[in-house]
Order: sequence, then C-alpha cells, then structure tokens
Amino acid sequence: MRGLIAPGCVVVGIMAGVMVWPEFFDPASLLLTVGGAIGVTCFSYSSNQLVDLLRAIRALFPDKSQSVDAHMEELARLTRLYRLEGLRGLEGQERHLADSYLRNAVAMLVDLNTEAAIYARLERQTADALRRQEISRQILLTVGRSLPSFGLIGTLMGLVLLLKNVAGENMRALPAALSLAILTTLYGAVLANVVVAPIAARLHAKAVENETKMRLTSDWVRLLLPGQGSEVALNRLSAPSSVRAHARGWKPLILLTER
Repeated sequence: MRGLIAPGCVVVGIMAGVMVWPEFFDPASLLLTVGGAIGVTCFSYSSNQLVDLLRAIRALFPDKSQSVDAHMEELARLTRLYRLEGLRGLEGQERHLADSYLRNAVAMLVDLNTEAAIYARLERQTADALRRQEISRQILLTVGRSLPSFGLIGTLMGLVLLLKNVAGENMRALPAALSLAILTTLYGAVLANVVVAPIAARLHAKAVENETKMRLTSDWVRLLLPGQGSEVALNRLSAPSSVRAHARGWKPLILLTER
C-alpha cells in the first residue's frame, strides 16, 4: 500500500488544483502534451513492449515481491532441507515458492537436468528478464523526454497564435493562445518530473533487485550441483558480502530495443 501513496497524492493534488484553480486546466494543452508524447512512444515501440511496461508498472503497486535478504533466507532454508532430505525435500517445496525464477530452478534440479542444460536455461531466462526490464525503463525515459518537448512545441504554437491574433486585432482569442503557450510547458514539466521520473527510478531499482536475486539463485543452483554440495552453498549464503558483491557489480543492460 505504501507504493500507492505517491501516485494517489499526485492524482488528488491535480483534482484539487482543478477545482480550486480551474484556470490551470486546459483540455487542448493537456491533449497536445500528453497525446503527443503517447503518440511518439507508441510509434517507437511495439505493442508487446508497451504491454510489458504496463505489467511492470502494475507489479510495482503494491510490491509484494521478496526482498534480497528474504530471498537469501529462502535459499538458505532450501539448502538445509536439501542437506537433510535431498531432492525429495526440494520437490515438496517447489509449488510453495513464490519466486518464479527460483521455482523453475528447483524444478530443473528435481527433474535431474544436465548441468549444461540448467546453466543455459537459467542464463536465457535471466537475459530475457533483464531485456524486458531495460526496454520498459527505456520506454519511460522516452515518455519523460517527450513530455517537455511537446510542452515546448505547444508553447511555440501558442506564441504563433498569439502573434497572429495580435496582428489581426482579434483580442478575444488572445487568452486561449496565451494559455496554450504557458500550460503546455507546465504540463510537460510536471508530468515528466513528478509522475514519469519516479516510476522510471523505481523500475530501475526493481531491476537491480531482481537481477541480484536471479544471480544469487543461479549461483545457489551451481553450488548444489555435483562437485560442490550443500555445505558450501550454505556457507556462501551465510556471507553478507555475497549480496553486496552482486549489487555492486550490477550495471544496466543496454540492448537495442525491438521496434
């Protein structure tokens, strides 16, 4: 519920502002600024990528995913269970795991897949998840850049209309032209910095956390495979430096988006 506070405050603030200061609400300016930014974004990215973005945003509010510390505790618990009961113990826990990546890793262990097959599948899933997260973040950055740009375009259009009406001595049209010139810039700046930028920052933080958990899960699976054993895995998971090492080495995955 805490994730809904900031967006809720923004919506309530906008509604209160419209009722208290109706002069700050202009449908033409809002349509030009928001509609232009959405149009450019829809033209730049595929429908599947836009749907992935909507799903990623919806997953942020509320965020019920495990923290990295809780994820490490879960891995340590599974390691102790594996040490006591072997693969049979992991098989009983498979359907109760909330993290889909961990659940799939446990399923591959239980199904006795080959070491190479497990590595390849986990790496493929990690790359696909990171690709989707990075493209979603890039879409939001595109929206964040487009909103002020269309605000400036609206300002230029308003100034052109203003000068034209002044030259034609059409004084009744001056307020509308001046409103278009000013409010488009205001809408672009507010929406880009108050709405889009915080969501993009939160998606970026979520991507860092997700990759850290996926890398920890992948390392855990490798340690449980023949040649390492549960004792080594449990000792590695007990070291706090393992989380810091994954987080410190994280860099955003820059990919060419599919248009």
